[in-house]
Amino acid sequence: MKTNAILFAAMALFAGCGSNPSSSVDTTGGTSYAPSVVWTDPWPGSIGPNIMSPGNVVIIRFSTLMVTRSVIRAVSISPSNQTVFIDTTRAAPVEGTTFDFPLTPIPIWIYAWTDAKLDRLFPPATQIYYPYFKVGQLYTITIGSSASDVYGDSLGTPVSFGFTPEPYLRVTNTDPMNGDTAISPLYPYLLVRFNAPIDSGSVRAAFSISPSDPGVGSFVLDTWGFSWSPQADAYLGSETRYTVTLSTGLKDQNGDQLPSSNSFSFTTQPYAVSSATPTGNNVQLNSAISAYCNFLIDSTTIAPSFSVSPSVSGSFTYNGSYFAFNPTALLTANSTYTVTISTGLRAKNGTPVKNPYSFSFTTGN
Repeated sequence: MKTNAILFAAMALFAGCGSNPSSSVDTTGGTSYAPSVVWTDPWPGSIGPNIMSPGNVVIIRFSTLMVTRSVIRAVSISPSNQTVFIDTTRAAPVEGTTFDFPLTPIPIWIYAWTDAKLDRLFPPATQIYYPYFKVGQLYTITIGSSASDVYGDSLGTPVSFGFTPEPYLRVTNTDPMNGDTAISPLYPYLLVRFNAPIDSGSVRAAFSISPSDPGVGSFVLDTWGFSWSPQADAYLGSETRYTVTLSTGLKDQNGDQLPSSNSFSFTTQPYAVSSATPTGNNVQLNSAISAYCNFLIDSTTIAPSFSVSPSVSGSFTYNGSYFAFNPTALLTANSTYTVTISTGLRAKNGTPVKNPYSFSFTTGN
C-alpha cells in the first residue's frame, strides 16, 4: 500500500469540491483503492445504429494509470468469433488511463469500376471496405480482474458492459444519395449497401423504381448489396424525379428483414448533347464531326437538327447515343467552322434536347 494514502485522500477530497467528473482520474500518484472503470464508449446498454467510434473502436477509461499489457490481456469480447473480435495488435493506450480496442468485423471488399458517377465518391479501381456487425447481436466487453494499475493494484472484480451496434437490418448508403440531382439518364448506376450480408435472392422482388421501370433492368448482386442499371436499350426520362423503394421482403442471410420499406429519390439531367469533337485549332482536314448525348437518339431527327457553317456536304452515321457527320470532301484549310445542333434533336421517347448546342473548331494547313 502507499505511504502517502491518507495525505493524498485529504488532498483529493479538497480538490474535488465543485470539480468536474474528470477530477476522479488519478494521474499524479497512488491511492489505497483498486482501480475502476469510469467511462466507456459505447456507453453500457447502447443500442445503434451509429454508436461506434470511427474504426469500430471500443474506448475504456480507468480511474488511474494502468499497465498497458495487463489491460490488453484482460479485455475480451463475447461473442468472439470470425465475425467480430478484438484486434490486439492494434489495441493501445490513448494515454495512461484510457485505451482503444479496435473491433475487426470481417471485411467485405469490392472494387469500384471506372465510371464518372462513382469517381466523384471513390477514385477509380479503389478497394472499398464495408465492415458489419451481426444484426440484433448484443456484444459484451469484459475487463478481467487481472487488469492492474502502475502501483500494483488490480481491478479485483471483473467489469462487463454490453452494446448492440446493429439492432436491425438497414441501408447504410446509396448512390445516388437521396436528393441527388443531375443524374445521367443514360448511365444511372444505382448502388445500395447494407449493414449485413444480404440474401441476394430477395432483392429483385423487393426492388422497385418509379414513376416507371425502364425495362427489366440489370442487377449485380453480392453480399455487400447490389447495383442496378437499365437494360442496354433503355434509359431514364429527362429532368424526372425517380424514387427507388425497397420493400420489407428484402432480408439478410440470417433471415432478418428490413423493419420498414426504405426509399431514396434522385433527379435526372435534362436531355442534352454531352460533348462533341473536334474542337480547338489545327484540326485535320479529313476529320469527322461527332456528338455524344446522354440519351438514346431518334436517328430520324439527326439531319434536320444539324448544321455547320460554312456549309459542308456529307453523310451521317449513328449508334445509340452517338452520331457522326462525315464530310464527303476534305475541309478547307485554315478555316473556322461552327457546328450547331438544335432542339430538333430528340430522344427515342420523343423528348427534345432542352437547349441547342454549338461549338467551333479551326482547321490547320
